[in-house]
Amino acid sequence: MTGDFTKFSDDSIWDSRLSDKDPASALEFLNNPENLRFFATGLTELIQKYGYQGDPDDIDARTSFLYDKLSAIGVKISKNTIKSWFGERQPYVDRNGCTKIYERRPYFSNNSRSKMFQICFALSATFSDTKWFFHHVYFDRNFNCHCIEEAVYYYCILNRLPYARAQELITVINSYPEIEKPDNSNTVYTQDIINFMENCSSEEKLLHYFKENKYAFRHWNQTALRQIHAMLDLIQGKPSDRTTLDAFIAGKSISEEEKKQCGLVIQEYFKCARNIRLGKLSFKQIASQDFMLRQMIVTDSGLPKETHIPTLVKRNFPSKHTLGHIIKDGDTSTNYNEIRKCLILLKFYYFWVTLRLKPEKTYGNLFDFYCAETDALLISCNYEPLYSGNPYDWLFLTASTMEEPLDFLRGVIYNLEYSKEIE
Repeated sequence: MTGDFTKFSDDSIWDSRLSDKDPASALEFLNNPENLRFFATGLTELIQKYGYQGDPDDIDARTSFLYDKLSAIGVKISKNTIKSWFGERQPYVDRNGCTKIYERRPYFSNNSRSKMFQICFALSATFSDTKWFFHHVYFDRNFNCHCIEEAVYYYCILNRLPYARAQELITVINSYPEIEKPDNSNTVYTQDIINFMENCSSEEKLLHYFKENKYAFRHWNQTALRQIHAMLDLIQGKPSDRTTLDAFIAGKSISEEEKKQCGLVIQEYFKCARNIRLGKLSFKQIASQDFMLRQMIVTDSGLPKETHIPTLVKRNFPSKHTLGHIIKDGDTSTNYNEIRKCLILLKFYYFWVTLRLKPEKTYGNLFDFYCAETDALLISCNYEPLYSGNPYDWLFLTASTMEEPLDFLRGVIYNLEYSKEIE
């Protein structure tokens, strides 16, 4: 696959026109459709690699090519749906008078994920190109190997087996009786399943593995949830912080040790209060996620539909609603986009606020350190690393090039919130 767009997006986060003093410059970049890779562009690039030789701008020709490929493996997706994926980007003016570009992009859902895998099977895409398509075009997790269907897809695409055989294997596995987790058995992590798939030498061994371990395919996201809870425990305020906070506001002397016992959002307030960076604390429930999010990123309600920023940024943007959903149903949730965005936000805040709270200046290439730590976190949770071509990731990467990353991100969101209020 061509790396031209990736090089462009990597370079763009260092664009001199983006400034600490002008967070709105980031919005100008993101709202320029020429700076984004649309789904149609990436899908066209994929089919060109696997046999399409027609006009890259001919929607009907591209639609027919992919429709025929899907039909050949027994998959029925309507021509209208496929055509919409290749559809032209249509400018329109929203109710607030802002010009936007409408793009028909598959949703982040089980149904859409299945279609994306079917496209890769229909084209006989390699394992690496399938991962590229999910990471760089569809912008979602590629394989959740704790799900029977996707674990089988992992094995079949890796071993160049056809879609029909994958469906046969899934049918056999689903016919096996449900079993309970044996006593004293070890937890089966996603990486354990991946390691098995990559070293499995026969379908017989594959089927035996599923038969013996079927109990392990009912829940997932365990590592991601542990990491989210661990970061929340450090960041979120605690009921006991109220006493320390009240004493600080009253002008009483507070020891550094007392401050360090508080959540990071409270510690940041102590550090920055004299600079009025975070404003006054008016929220009573300082242990709530609402309060935490407002201190971290100005808003606790996410980014509404009318917000003038690409849908890929505002859809599933972390909020009290998405956090609540992750905490309640994260171990069976297939909204991987929601979970990944939460991981990125929490890690971003934790990394940069920890540096802000240090009494001494930290030297070195902090941007590289941030990227390395965030990528390591995402990969450990079996999510894709940061990618500058993804508008959501681009926002956090760009903020991390600034002198004050936290303030820059808050400035971007404040600009969105302020423009929403005055419209």
